[in-house]
Parts: sequence; structure tokens; C-alpha cells
Amino acid sequence: MVKEQERKLFDRWQSEQKRLFFIRDGVFDEETWNAEPLKITFVLKEADWPNVNRDMCRHVLCGRSPTVWKTWNNVARWTKGLLEGGGYPRNVSEAERVRLLARVSFLNLKKAGGGRRANPKEIRKAARQDAALLREQLLLYHPDLIVCCGKGLVADVLEKEVLQRPDLFGPYLSAQDHEELDGISCFYTRFPGKERLTPAVDFCHPEWIAGGHARWQADYEKMKTLRAVLLPPVV
Repeated sequence: MVKEQERKLFDRWQSEQKRLFFIRDGVFDEETWNAEPLKITFVLKEADWPNVNRDMCRHVLCGRSPTVWKTWNNVARWTKGLLEGGGYPRNVSEAERVRLLARVSFLNLKKAGGGRRANPKEIRKAARQDAALLREQLLLYHPDLIVCCGKGLVADVLEKEVLQRPDLFGPYLSAQDHEELDGISCFYTRFPGKERLTPAVDFCHPEWIAGGHARWQADYEKMKTLRAVLLPPVV
């Protein structure tokens, strides 16, 4: 159901806006996602693929690119920290990466691919232009936690350009109640039909490689802390 809803949304998105190139994202594996009691959505800036049409979920899961690990091994680690806990997974095999990513969803604020380094002004402009459609995509997932990947930019764009937009038609996903958790900025939004507010945390980009495993392990422990503080218990 959710993959078909995504397909229809992305088809309409690309057609109505006459996009020659479009990067599709979303839920990695529908069956696993549907069975997951806690819904996690990672929000990123854009794909590093200019001038292509591509299903990013398939690309990441197939593991053919030699650079997939740079971003997605850490997203897999963070997923484990949030949903399973336990010790830091220093080595992430392709099979383990696929297993963990199947449990989450992700979206790019800018659906057209960019260059090696994202342009903050272009990300903000794209998100503001596509705000109604980005909100429509988020409503497919009703996440319990949103992890904004790109410290200082992604959370700010999501909050100001997408959520705090009473001018847009449809449910008003307001942002509210900012706080700091273990040094991590966080704000909350309410999805229709959910009793709990959904936290959105301002986190680093997963491709940050300075510091290597020492840095990645510290980030993994922060995810475990966020799990304990922000997510409801699974019964």
C-alpha cells in the first residue's frame, strides 16, 4: 500500500512540475516497514546524482555502488541504535545494512540530484517550492521520530519551509516546543491521528567521516539515548 501511494505521489510530482529528472526515495521495504511498531524517517538534503532518474531505495539496497557505505552504513548503525540498541556495530555487512534499512524510511528535501556538495540555498528553495508535496509524503509515514541529517540546515529547512506553512492546503503540521537533548536540538510536530507529538532531531550528516569509528560510535550512543528519551515503549 505505502509503496503504491509513493509511486502515485512521485508520478504526480514529476508530471505536474514537469521534472525531467527526479530521484525517488521513501520506504525501503514495505513488508518490513508495515511490521515495524516504531516508524523512523530520516530526512536528507539531496542525492549526489545530477541529471538522472533513479529509485534511490533500490540503488542503496542493491549495494552495487562502491560509495554506498559512506552514507548508508551509518544510517544502518543509527537505525540499530534507535530500534535495537546493544553494542556498537563496527563492521556493517551488506546483508546487515539491507536488514536494518528495511525497517525505516527516508526522504530528500530536494528531489533532483545535485553535486558533491549541497548548496544550502538550493535545498531551501526546493523544499519551499515542494513543501505541500513533502508534507504529503511525510503523511504517508506518520513517523514516531524524524532524524534530520545535516546539522543546522535540514532541521531548519524542514521546520520553516515545510512544516510552519499555514498558507498550504491540508493538515497543518506545526512545529513547536524546541528543546535540547544531550546537546542535540529537537522540535516537535503533530501528525493527524497520532496521540504523541513527533520529535524531529537536528543531527549530523551520516557521511561525516572525520574521526572515523570513534566519532561514529559516539553518534551511535547518542541514538540510543534518543531512543530512551524520545520514543514510546514497544508493547
